[in-house]
Amino acid sequence: MKLLPRPLGGSHLAKDYLAGVEAARDFYRGSPFRAETYRHKADELDLARGPDTFATAEQVIRPTGPDGAELLRRVTAQGGYFVTTGQQPGLFGGPLYSLYKALTAVKLAGELAGVLARPVMPLFWVASDDHDWEEANHTLVVDGSNRLVRLTLGAAAEGPPRPLARTPVGAAVEEALGRLSHAFPPNEFHTRHMARLRDAYRPEATMASAFSDVMSWLLRETPIGLVDAGHPWLKEACRSVFRAEAEDPMASETVLERTAGGLLRCGYGLQVPLIPGATNLLLDLRDGRERLQRTDGGFLLRRSGRKLSRRRVLDLIEDDPQAVSPNVLLRPVVESLLFPTLAYVGGPGELAYFAQLRGLFRRHGTDMPVVAPRGSLLVVESKVAKVLDKFGLGVDDVRDLEALLSRFARDRLPEDVRDAAGRWRGAVEALGGELADAAAAVDPVLRGAVMKARNSSLAALGSLEKKIVRAVKRNAETTRVQIAKAQVNLWPEGKPQDRVLCPLQYLMKYGPEFPALAIRRIPVQLHRSRADGDFGTPGTDSVA
Repeated sequence: MKLLPRPLGGSHLAKDYLAGVEAARDFYRGSPFRAETYRHKADELDLARGPDTFATAEQVIRPTGPDGAELLRRVTAQGGYFVTTGQQPGLFGGPLYSLYKALTAVKLAGELAGVLARPVMPLFWVASDDHDWEEANHTLVVDGSNRLVRLTLGAAAEGPPRPLARTPVGAAVEEALGRLSHAFPPNEFHTRHMARLRDAYRPEATMASAFSDVMSWLLRETPIGLVDAGHPWLKEACRSVFRAEAEDPMASETVLERTAGGLLRCGYGLQVPLIPGATNLLLDLRDGRERLQRTDGGFLLRRSGRKLSRRRVLDLIEDDPQAVSPNVLLRPVVESLLFPTLAYVGGPGELAYFAQLRGLFRRHGTDMPVVAPRGSLLVVESKVAKVLDKFGLGVDDVRDLEALLSRFARDRLPEDVRDAAGRWRGAVEALGGELADAAAAVDPVLRGAVMKARNSSLAALGSLEKKIVRAVKRNAETTRVQIAKAQVNLWPEGKPQDRVLCPLQYLMKYGPEFPALAIRRIPVQLHRSRADGDFGTPGTDSVA
């Protein structure tokens, strides 16, 4: 098994940011590949420290193991920092990229501790406030027969949408666990991993708690800490941010619109669309979790249409902060205000929407962290590598299976068929031209009719060639089956592997060392002695 570092991809803005394009760079605080960028952020955090800097951290961070507990102690005792990342809960650990985010944060924190000579702890924010059941309720694996298997908990229960911290896994998890177990042949790891999953994903457990338990298990050998977005202490600490948003929602709307205008003028789109009047707060009340909309000096719950006065919202923040949560734009601000955050590790979408946030950070009296790209890996198992070697293919060649097979079929057309089709095409083109000239001498209008007939003949020949190619493809079924096996493992559903398959895909086969293997292959670059503005070359191994 090989783990290959891959380019992260993403929007034009995300790619320009990582490449150091000046237009994009202006929306961030500096290069994520330069140590000096992090030193500047550390200096800023040191100036902002107060006696209660770590009060929330000590209460809400859940270390995944003894190394994390010791690191948290040192961070709070010695005035250290945090590198954060996060994701909403997903079934059985969600897609691989959740694990890769966490491992990138671990690796970056370790590098920064050496650069700054201070302890730096990685954190994984479990977005338990989120309520998107359709995104959280499923995952996919490739079974022993190389079939893509979708494991799902089914549709959401009837009733209003609730945060995943309050949404039970439900009885359907038993079938999903059974299908997962049958997807992999028994081995020395199978029974142990299934037992851990059954402990976490009990029907009465919530989606958020089960996901947290799995992530804690996957990351137990690292010094990372988990943060539950719905933790009561965390919500208590968020009151001042929530209150500021409710008291003056226009202030946030204005700075977000100003930054959005700058992005649009530079030719970049908005990762998170801005809705006029929409605040950055969501409330979880009797009608479920809803976006709070500004209206007529008060507020409106966007889905149900229920009206709330400003006083009612402020009282709710004071008396029941558990019912309040930040939206996707405010969450990074909340995170940075609660923890001394050097950097946020994000995927391509997060890299893009952080560009919208600098004004919102400053509106709340802080500045944004360094935004670092998560690692992206492609797992190439030995059985897949053999297929690639046999046909002389690279990993990207098999992403579009049908296009590849069509190319193969054209390359394998019998030579006499290819020659005959070529002569036919040449004759139609040449004789069609001759006839067009001759007919035009009789009546110029006839040239168009002749050319139309010629083009129809060429089109018919093209259709015939496609039929011959399809016949060759059918005759090469063995080739199709073998390449399809490689494709479903590397590009399931034609998408990047780490956006589809869950970590159990490899833990069930290769054991609990998979996270340790992955972290060694995740590239983290910190150029310590480069000129200002040099963003390095993303996608290569670390350079000291």
